[in-house]
Amino acid sequence: MSADATDGRVSTNGYPMPARPVGGPAAWRGANLADRDDWIYALKQTEVAELEAAVAATEAKGLDTLAITKDDFALPTLGPRLRDLRQDLLAGRGFAYLRGLPVERFDRATLARIYFGVGQHVGDPVPQNRNGHMVAHVIDVGDDPGDATKRLTQTPAPLEFHSDSADVAVLLCIQPAKSGGLSSIVSSTAVHDAILAERPDLLEVLYEPLHIDRRGEVPEGCNPWYDMPTFHWHQGQLSTFGPLRAYVNSAQRYDGVPPLSTLQQDALELLDRLTSSSEFRLDLPFQVGDMQFLHNHLILHGRTEYEDWPEPEKKRHLMRLWLSMPDGRALPETFRERYTVIELGQRRGGIHVPGLEQILPLEPDTPAYH
Repeated sequence: MSADATDGRVSTNGYPMPARPVGGPAAWRGANLADRDDWIYALKQTEVAELEAAVAATEAKGLDTLAITKDDFALPTLGPRLRDLRQDLLAGRGFAYLRGLPVERFDRATLARIYFGVGQHVGDPVPQNRNGHMVAHVIDVGDDPGDATKRLTQTPAPLEFHSDSADVAVLLCIQPAKSGGLSSIVSSTAVHDAILAERPDLLEVLYEPLHIDRRGEVPEGCNPWYDMPTFHWHQGQLSTFGPLRAYVNSAQRYDGVPPLSTLQQDALELLDRLTSSSEFRLDLPFQVGDMQFLHNHLILHGRTEYEDWPEPEKKRHLMRLWLSMPDGRALPETFRERYTVIELGQRRGGIHVPGLEQILPLEPDTPAYH
C-alpha cells in the first residue's frame, strides 16, 4: 500500500474507503508481468529429496496426513525458500509458483502427504466444502454448469474472476487439460484503482454488500445466502472478496434477496470488463507439478473453458488447499458472514456447516463429492 492512501474517507452510504489510489507492490498489471518469471520458485533435486525424507519421517512416526504439522515436516533447505514465497504472498505481488514437483513419481497418498506438508509451511489448512475436505480435487465430475446447487469448479465451464473463502488458495497440477483451462489471475488492487479513476461512483457501489448464494453450504443459523462487499478498507489495507457472478445471480432465487439495482449491475459489469482485459489479466498455463499460491485478499482468479482428454486417467486434475494465515492481515467484521471466524491467530475462513468432519479424500470420486 502506498503512503498516500492512508487517509481514509467514508462512502455515501457510510462504508470506509481509501481517499486515494492504493498502489503498492500488489497493484501490478498483467501486461507488465507477462514476460517475467521471477514469481516462480523452481524446485531443486535436493529439495525434492527433502520432501521425500519428510514424508518418510512422518510415516515412521505413524502420523496421519491430517495430523502433520510444520515441525513434523522438516525442510532444512526448502523451508527458508517457502518463507520467502510466503512473504511474497503477504506483502508482495500476492501470488507465486512452486514449480517442478515430480508428481508422476509418487502414489496419491504420498503426493497428498507432500502437498499437505508444504501447505503447513505456509498456513493452516481449513475445510473447503460441506463434506469437510481438507484437500479437494478440482476436476470435471459431470455436473451441469447450470445447476445452482453445485460448484462450477467441478465442471469444464469457464470461471469468472473470483476469490476463494480463505486467506490463501493453493492449486497443485496433476494433469492439465487437452486444451484450455488456463489459470487467469488479476491484481484486485490494480482493478480497484482503475475503477476509482474511471467510475468512482461505481466503486462506492462495490464497497456495499452483495447477496451471494451459499450453494447449500449453510452454517448453522444462517441464511442460504450471505452479504459481502467486494472491496473492504480496514486498518489502512484494501482487502477484496470477489464472488462468482453466477453465485450472485443464483442468490436471486431466494425470497428476501432484493433484485440487483441498475448501479450494482453496472458496477459488476465494469469489474468484469477490467478483470478480463489483457491490460490487467495474467494468463498462466499449468504445468504438471506446479503449485500455484494465491493470496485471496489481493488476487482475483479465474479459468478459461477447457476440453478434456477422452481417457479418464488423463482428465484435467488439480488438487487444492485453502490456508488460514495466523499472521495475515486484520479483516473487518464484514468478512464474518462468510468466514465465520476472522480473528488472527485462529483458523479462519473455510466452510462451516453442522456436523462437518475433516477428511482427506485421495481421489475425486468420493461419494457426494461436491
